[in-house]
Amino acid sequence: MSESFYERLGVLPSATPDQIRRAYLQLARVHHPDFHTDEVARQANEREMQSINEAWAVLGDPERRRAHDEIMRLTIDDSASVGVTTPGRYDFVPYDDGDDEIDFRLLDDVGVEGTHVERSLQMAPILCLLGGIVGVVLGVIVNLPFLIAVGIVGLVLAALGFLAAPFVALSRSLRAEREQ
Repeated sequence: MSESFYERLGVLPSATPDQIRRAYLQLARVHHPDFHTDEVARQANEREMQSINEAWAVLGDPERRRAHDEIMRLTIDDSASVGVTTPGRYDFVPYDDGDDEIDFRLLDDVGVEGTHVERSLQMAPILCLLGGIVGVVLGVIVNLPFLIAVGIVGLVLAALGFLAAPFVALSRSLRAEREQ
């Protein structure tokens, strides 16, 4: 798509539905083929009117407009967006309870896959943290240096796990982007 539907109608992406409707009607009055008697001008305006109608069909429907905006946001050329802040992608799920009811339909429609991190990787740092705390507390209570050492190892593993989990998700996300 070389130009967006907004450019075809001559409005900004932030235009209200009423502004889009007025722009469509104005362009339709100018380019409608019935208002042109010359055959060459009539054919050119007929093609222009088809383009205008296509843009109106998408932007005039709130659901189709939202889908168009999402596709345009995800397919924006990176070289054109240097220095421009764009919204983040929402394909990372920080905790997956194993329920397959997670809805990735919108992202799948535009070709973006979600980042799936296994439940064991999500829960391991938490379990190490809890085990480390329990080990240190029990080791201090019963005065067992070995149990205190095991608890400290658990706390260190938990810290490493909390630091490593975002890198695992990021690397999977980057790999999924490269495969697309």
